[in-house]
Amino acid sequence: MSRVALSLALALAWAPLAGCAVSASASTGSGAMSSGTGPQGKPARRVDEAGGESGGGAGGAPAGPPPCQPALADNPTALFGTRILVRMPKGVELAEQNPFYAQAVAPDQATSCGQPLAYAAVGFFEYPSAAATAVRDQVLELRGIAKGTATWEDEGTRGKVYTGAYSVPADAATGAPAVRGWFVLRDANDKYGYFALYETDPAHWDALKSVLVASGKSLLVKPRSSASPVEGQVSAAPPATSGGAAGGSGAGGLTAEPAGAKPAKPAKDVKAK
Repeated sequence: MSRVALSLALALAWAPLAGCAVSASASTGSGAMSSGTGPQGKPARRVDEAGGESGGGAGGAPAGPPPCQPALADNPTALFGTRILVRMPKGVELAEQNPFYAQAVAPDQATSCGQPLAYAAVGFFEYPSAAATAVRDQVLELRGIAKGTATWEDEGTRGKVYTGAYSVPADAATGAPAVRGWFVLRDANDKYGYFALYETDPAHWDALKSVLVASGKSLLVKPRSSASPVEGQVSAAPPATSGGAAGGSGAGGLTAEPAGAKPAKPAKDVKAK
C-alpha cells in the first residue's frame, strides 16, 4: 500500500470518531485532546512546572520539593587587602595564614545544603617558568599530595586560566582520607600565579561540584598596577615544615611557594605629596 493510500485509509478510519469527546491521558500516545470526559475516558493528568504530575484521580501524590542546590555566598571575600576577590560556597569562610595564602577557617565547613567542604585554599606566588600542569603539581605537593598520586579529569585551559578536577585515594600510611577536588590556576599577567582549590569527600562530590566550579570562576584578581602599596606587599614564604602539610596538621596547607618561584619584593613606600 502506498503512503497516500495509507494516509487516506487512516483518515477514513478516524472520521466516525471525530464527533466523540476523547479525554487526554498520559497512557494514550495518540488521539485528539478534549476538555470533556466520556464514560470510557480517564481523568486527565496535569504536569506542573516542577515536572511532577497532579491530577484528577484519587491517589495523585503532590510533587515533592526540588533538590537543594548549593549556592555561592552573596558577597565576595576580599583577601590580601583587595588583591583577590572570590565568592566562596555559602557557609565556607577563609582566613589569611600569611601575606600570600588563605585557607578555610576550619575543616568540614557545611555548605548551604549541608554537604561539608573538607578543605579550601586561595593564594598566589611569583609564577615559575614552567607549564601550568607542572605548577599545579607543585602546589598539590605543598598541600601534601605527592606528585603522581592525583588522577585528573575535566581539565581545560581558557586564555591563561587552567582548571581541573582531581581524585586522590586514601593513604593508609598517613591516614589521609580519599578526596575529590577542584583546582583553578590563573595567570594575571603581573608575574604572579593565583590559585584556588577545593576538596570534599568523594560521597559529596556530585552535589558540590557545580558550586565549586562556580566559585573558581568568580576568582577575581585586582591588577597589580592599581593596588596600593600596602595591598601589594608580599612577604617571602616561610620554610616548609616536615610532614608535607602545613604545620604537620591534618587539615594541611601551604607553607612555601612552588619550586622555582621567587618571593616578591615588598613594594616601596609612597612618599606623601
